[in-house]
Amino acid sequence: PLRHLGAIGLYLLWIVVGTGLYLYTVLDTGIEAVYRSIGYLSTEQWYLGGVLRSLHRYAADGFMLVMLLHLVREWCYGRYHGFRLYSWMTGIPLIWLAYAAGIGGYWIVWDQLAQLSATATAELLDWLPIFSEPSARNFMSPDSISDRFFTMLVFIHIGIPLLLILGLWAHVHRISHVDYLPSRRAMIATLAILIGLSLLKPALSNPPANLATVPGALDFDWFILFLHPLTDFSSPAIVWSLLFGVTALLFALPLLPHARPQPAAVVDPANCTGCDRCLADCPYAAIAMTQHPSRP
Repeated sequence: PLRHLGAIGLYLLWIVVGTGLYLYTVLDTGIEAVYRSIGYLSTEQWYLGGVLRSLHRYAADGFMLVMLLHLVREWCYGRYHGFRLYSWMTGIPLIWLAYAAGIGGYWIVWDQLAQLSATATAELLDWLPIFSEPSARNFMSPDSISDRFFTMLVFIHIGIPLLLILGLWAHVHRISHVDYLPSRRAMIATLAILIGLSLLKPALSNPPANLATVPGALDFDWFILFLHPLTDFSSPAIVWSLLFGVTALLFALPLLPHARPQPAAVVDPANCTGCDRCLADCPYAAIAMTQHPSRP
């Protein structure tokens, strides 16, 4: 599976998109109505809506995990020079888009976890010189939130994933022999694991959001929402320094000294088994399979 992390990540993204389309079509619009409709899916219609909601949640967590593993694997193989430079550079902004979409997805439920995340994100953004007035003031009282806020949530949770899909196309379109989907066995196994998780531990809403109170103990998603406890443990300045610093380091990696490319590969007929791995792995589409010189 480690060789097909990109394909597995794209497969998980399609699960997120497919389940998200159903969830969006059956949700009632409005801050209070959306909480009731999502609760109905999780309790009354658990056999379909509840399972799809849990699939949406676990596939999103899996996408984050696979995306980071894919990044580490490509870095370990040094695939950020030469022909791979374009894919490396276009992949870095996708990390920001993925986390923006994931964090916005928790807001759309508008339970206490969404309240905590929205308030913490607003306080984190207020540290940057973007807004003339602190955006966290919008979450100081129940009257400050209206149904128009739900429109913004929908834009965040639908518009950003569309940019993510477009960015993924740009990320891979210059690579030959791209595995857009993993093998059928890997897809079935991945889907079975996600369905098993959805049935054993379904995703449920926390109590409804109430800006007049402080959220209590909550179930937390460390795959997506880790920025909030990190901010509480340190400070917004440290968090932004880490985020911008890691991003700058990823962009600067191709500029660092590295070993020169090895000479072109030469086929040793005595050791060639005809496994097609070189054909599948060559990013230049420079290899073609032909008859073995010593075999009929």
